[in-house]
Amino acid sequence: MAIGAGGTRGGSGGTGGGCAGHGSRGETPSAELAAEMRRIKDVMELSYGQLAQRTHYSRSSWERFLNQKQLPTRIAVEQFAAASGQDPRPLLIRLERSLAHESAGRTGGAPSGGAPSARAGCVPGGAAGPADDGPGARPVVRSLALLTAGALAGGLVTLLARDSRLRHGL
Repeated sequence: MAIGAGGTRGGSGGTGGGCAGHGSRGETPSAELAAEMRRIKDVMELSYGQLAQRTHYSRSSWERFLNQKQLPTRIAVEQFAAASGQDPRPLLIRLERSLAHESAGRTGGAPSGGAPSARAGCVPGGAAGPADDGPGARPVVRSLALLTAGALAGGLVTLLARDSRLRHGL
């Protein structure tokens, strides 16, 4: 049985037409993710122990994830969705926003797009839409790809320099 993002079974309602957690409260994406996961847990009447039995994560891990003490991993979100009979995509979209928000906070930049992007992926009626997060979403992925490529290139240069030194007896 799927639960609509608006807070009721099967459709809209709850927070007044946007994605659950969006509104004037100004919550962070990670707070919205945790709140949505808690809402699903409560509606499905799952305990932390039941989540632990249905997934590869402990009861204490679920307590940390759902009480916003720790951001869950992608695998944890996917397993949570499977354990609660939900489509994982809306939760994964929220997780991606949370990761982007944290990344922007560490680099000192603003979260991608400000207020308009806070509603990206939302459609009227409270359901999460496709993962089209607008122009601010791809730069985070691109930055991570460039960082990874740079690290790999640096490692390759180091290995080649070491190999060269060994061949020349240095």
